[in-house]
Amino acid sequence: MNNANSNYLNVLGQINLDNLHIQQTFDYYQQRYTQSELAKCFVQSSCRITDEHRRNLNIGFCDRTLGTNVPKRKSVEGAAIRGSLQRCGLIRATGHELFRGCIVFPAYDDCGNVGSAVGYRIGRIREGDKPVVLWHRPDPKFFVDVGMTFAKEIIREKAYH
Repeated sequence: MNNANSNYLNVLGQINLDNLHIQQTFDYYQQRYTQSELAKCFVQSSCRITDEHRRNLNIGFCDRTLGTNVPKRKSVEGAAIRGSLQRCGLIRATGHELFRGCIVFPAYDDCGNVGSAVGYRIGRIREGDKPVVLWHRPDPKFFVDVGMTFAKEIIREKAYH
């Protein structure tokens, strides 16, 4: 392989669309927080929110409008974005956001990527909903391991039939 192809593959390998979609989601939550007086009042008045969280400059609010701002799932782009967010656990298979109705406090890793987040529900908490929601970005190696296990199972099944 020549040097130009090697450089191209190195750059391509650094592009992680899941990270991009995760970052865009938390950026959107942050934008929604800045526009919500209800969310700001909750952060200032709630005894559940620590002072450390109040000082977080990236506070977000999941007001259940993300889905209306992502292309429809029937489009190629929409399916890719929604699939990415579903793989990462930010959107459920039903299309509901993990942090729906939550004030969201993201934590960043050494590379500047959102690595985890905690969400505190505001307003009514439905039966079965947790008042505090935790999320950790999946390790990319996890997807490789699951994919390899699945591939081995398929190969094993074909070998026996």
